[in-house]
Amino acid sequence: MAVEEKRARIEKAAGLSQAGSRLYEPYRALGYIASSIPHSIQYRGQTAFITTSIGRSFHVYDAEKINLLFVGPHFDHDVVSVLSIGDETYASTGGHVVVCRRGKRVDELEAVNRGEINSLVQFGDHIIGISEDNTVVIWDRTTRELFTEIEFERESFAVTALVHPSTYVNKIVIGSSQGTMQVWNIQSRRCLYEFKTMGSGITCMVQSPVIDVLALGLLDGRILLHNVKQDRAVMQLAQEDRVTALSFRTDDVPMMATANSEGDVALWDLDNKRVMHVLQNAHDGVISSVDFMVGQPLLVTSSADNSIKEWLFDGNDGIPRLLRQRSGHFAPPQMIRYHGDDGRHLLSAGRDQTLRFFSVFRDAQNAELSQGSLERESRVRHSRMSELRFPAITQFASNTAMSRDWDDVVSCHQGSRDAHSWSVERKALGKFTLESSDSSIVRAVAISACGNFGFLGLASGVIEMVNMQSGLSRRTFVGHTKAVTGVHTDACNLRVYSASLDGTLRIWDFSSGKQLHCINMPSTPSHLAVYRESSLLACACDDACVRVIDAESTRIVRTFAGHRNRITDLAFSNDGRWIVSSSLDCTIRTWDLPTGYMVDWFRVESVPVSVAFSPTGDFLATAHMDSVGIFLWANRTQFADISLRQINPHTDGSTNGSVAGAALVAMPTTAGLVDDNEQSNEDVEMDTVYLAPEQLTDNMVTLSSQPKSKWQTLMNLATIKKRNMPEKPPQVPELAPFFLPTTTSVEHQFDFGTSEDAAPAPSDPTSSKLISVTSESQLARILYHAHETLVYAPVFEYLKTLNPSAIDVEIRSLPVDDQLKALKTFVRATTCQLKSKRDFELAQAYLHVFIAVFTDIIKANARELEPLLAELRNELQTQWATVDNLIRYSACMIEFMRTK
Repeated sequence: MAVEEKRARIEKAAGLSQAGSRLYEPYRALGYIASSIPHSIQYRGQTAFITTSIGRSFHVYDAEKINLLFVGPHFDHDVVSVLSIGDETYASTGGHVVVCRRGKRVDELEAVNRGEINSLVQFGDHIIGISEDNTVVIWDRTTRELFTEIEFERESFAVTALVHPSTYVNKIVIGSSQGTMQVWNIQSRRCLYEFKTMGSGITCMVQSPVIDVLALGLLDGRILLHNVKQDRAVMQLAQEDRVTALSFRTDDVPMMATANSEGDVALWDLDNKRVMHVLQNAHDGVISSVDFMVGQPLLVTSSADNSIKEWLFDGNDGIPRLLRQRSGHFAPPQMIRYHGDDGRHLLSAGRDQTLRFFSVFRDAQNAELSQGSLERESRVRHSRMSELRFPAITQFASNTAMSRDWDDVVSCHQGSRDAHSWSVERKALGKFTLESSDSSIVRAVAISACGNFGFLGLASGVIEMVNMQSGLSRRTFVGHTKAVTGVHTDACNLRVYSASLDGTLRIWDFSSGKQLHCINMPSTPSHLAVYRESSLLACACDDACVRVIDAESTRIVRTFAGHRNRITDLAFSNDGRWIVSSSLDCTIRTWDLPTGYMVDWFRVESVPVSVAFSPTGDFLATAHMDSVGIFLWANRTQFADISLRQINPHTDGSTNGSVAGAALVAMPTTAGLVDDNEQSNEDVEMDTVYLAPEQLTDNMVTLSSQPKSKWQTLMNLATIKKRNMPEKPPQVPELAPFFLPTTTSVEHQFDFGTSEDAAPAPSDPTSSKLISVTSESQLARILYHAHETLVYAPVFEYLKTLNPSAIDVEIRSLPVDDQLKALKTFVRATTCQLKSKRDFELAQAYLHVFIAVFTDIIKANARELEPLLAELRNELQTQWATVDNLIRYSACMIEFMRTK
C-alpha cells in the first residue's frame, strides 16, 4: 500500500472525526451476509471457507457452521468480485484488485485502468478477470504484475464468462452474450478455435467432472454439456428462466445443480437426463452461486437475498434438506427496537415482510422469526413464498416480562385488520391473531409494562386492550375521531397514552377506560414515545418538531424545532435525559431535555427511518432507507469526558462538513471500529475536552474543588489526634535497626549526603556544639516572596497540595520574628483570597487554624495588626452576608414547597 494513499485515508478520517458527531462514534453494522456477487470457496486441508461480498467489504465464513471468521477492510467502492486462493483473498473494487490476508489489506495487483474487473478466476499462477471495457486481463499472481491482455469488440463478442478446461495447458475458453465461445492460448495470445453460436447468450460456464466437457448456462434457460475437443453437444437440458449458476456433485453421484434468477435450484439426474427435484423458493432473490462441496453431499448456495444456505443430501430419494443457513434482511428494515433490558438483542421489521432477531455481540444467534411452513405451503399452492408471508410490519412492540409464559411481541401490518403475536423464545409466530373489533385497519400496537396486555390502535380511532395470554379483548378506549398513530402505557398500569391524526394526545385510565385528559397539539402527531420512569411523552409532529409533554401536568414542557423534513422516528435515551430523532433530511439529532438545547447532530448518506437507544446506554441503533443492515453507534459519553454544548438547530445543514451545518459522517462497517492500520488515535486530532472555569463570574462566591473532608479534618485536627492517641506509649525495640540521618530543619527530610565511611570534618573550636535548627518552612519562604512581589496566589496554591496534618504543621511553624512579617503576609493573602471570591471554605478553615494558633501574639501586637485585621473582618462580613442570604433563600423555598 502506497504511503500517499495511507496518508490521504488518514487525513480523510481525521476530517470526518473532527467535524463529525461529538456523542456517537461508528461501531459496526449488523445483518450483512451476502450479495448478488458470486461467492468463492477455498479449501485448507479438510476445512472449507466461504468468501462473500457485502457491498464495500467482504466476509470469510467457516463452511462447517457458517461462523464469521474474518471481515475485510472497508473500500471506497463496492466489491464486484472475490476470489480466495490459499491465505489470500482477491477483491475487485473501483477498478483495482486488492490482495488481503486474514482480513487485512497487504498488496494490490498492477492497475490496468480499464474500469471494474469482474469474474476473477484462478488459472495456475495467474489471476484472470473480465474488465468493464470487454477485455480479458491476466496477472501473474506471484509478482502481482500484469501478464497480458486480450481485447474484444463488444458488438461481435461481448465477454460474459470464462473457464479453464482441465488438462488444457495455457488455454482458456471464453463465452459471450452472442452465444459463441473461443479457445485462447494466454502465452501466445492467439485464438485457437471459435465455436458456432449456441442460440442464446452464455451466462455461466463450469468444468464438468468429465475431461473435455464443459457445462454452459444460457440466457434462455437451457443447460448444455458441450465437448470442447470434438465441438459437439453431449446433453441438453432446460429450466425456467435464465441460468445463473452451475455445479456438479463430486462424491460419485451423477448430479448437477442449476440456479435461476427466481430463487429456484434444479437438481438433475445426469444418468437419466431428467430433473430429480426443484427447490422452489430456495432463496428470495437471484441465486448468484451454487457449489457442491468437494467429496461431500453438501450444496452451498448464496443469493442476492442476503443469505447463505447449506443443503444436505442424506436421503435415498436425492431430495436435500436445509442443514443450516445464515441470513439477514433482503429489503431495508422499517422499524428497529431493542428487546429486553440488557441491550444485547434487537428486533427488526423490514420491507421484506419478515421480523428478525439480531444479537449485538454474537452473529450466530441472528434468526428470522418463523411464519409457519411457508415453503411446504408454497409447493402445494404453486406460489411464491413472498405471496404467503404476512404484509410488511408497520409497527411492533415487545416486552420480556412474561416471555417464558406466553407471547412477548405484537405487530400490526400494512393494510391489515389483524395484529399478530410472536414468541421470541421460540423464534416463531405466536398463538393468536388479534382481530380488530370494528374491522378497521390496525395502525399502532403496544404492550403493557407487566407484559399481560396488548393494545391495538385502530384506523377508526378506537383503542383495544387484549389479554396476551388468552388473546381475548378486555377493554376499549373510545374518543379519537381519526386513526391512532401511537399507543403507550405507564410503568404501573395506571395510564394509557395515545396520539391520533385528529391532532390530539389523550390520557386514559387503564382500569376503567375513561378519558382523563385531552391535549390539543399544535400539529398532528405522527410518532409517540414514552419514558416510563418520569412520565414524559415525546411526539413527533407533522411540522417537523418534537414536543415533550409532562403527563402529570398535561403541559407541553419542551418544543424542539430544527428538522427540515418529516421526522421518521424518535427515541429516549436510557436515562431519559436525551431525545434522539431522525428525519428525511438525512440528519440524526440529539436534544437535551434539562437544558432544552440541541447538543449533537450529524448527517448520513442514507435517510434514517428508525432509531433505537440501548437500555444500557452504550449504543444507538439506526436503520436506513436503502440499506439492509442495522448500524450501531457507540455512545462516547460511556468511555470519554464529553462536554455538551448548545448547537443552533436552525443552521443550514446543506454545507458539507463545515461549521455552519451538520457534518457528513461515514456509516459503520461490518469490520467494527477502525484498526490501527487504518486510523490511529494519535493520527486523528480529537475535539478538546471543554474545561469549566474555576469561577463563572467575578460576582459569584465560589467554593473550591477540594474534598469536604479535607477542610473539616483541618478544623477538628486536635480532636482527631486526641481520639487516635494510643493507650500505651510506643516501646523501643531491643535491637533497633540502623537509621538514616535527617537534615536539621522543620521539614522531615533524610540526609543522603553523609555516610559512615566518610571522614569527619574538622571541627571549629569556636562553634557551639548545640545543633542549630532552621525554623524557616516552605510556607514561610512563599510568604516572604509574596511580601516582596505582592502576589499572594501561590500561598493558597501551595496549601492546597498539602494534607490537613501538613497544613497544621506549616501554619504552626510560621516564624514570629522580623516584625511579624510572615503573619502579616498571611493575613494579607487571606484578605486577597476573599476578595477574589474563590476557595471560600478553604480560606475560612485556614483562618480558623491561624487565629487559634497565634491568638496570644495577635493580642500582644493588636495595635500593629489592627489595620490588617479590620480589612479582613470587613471582607469576611461582606462575603458571608452573600452566602448567608443564599442559604436563607434556599431554605425558605424548600419550606414553602414542603408546606404547599
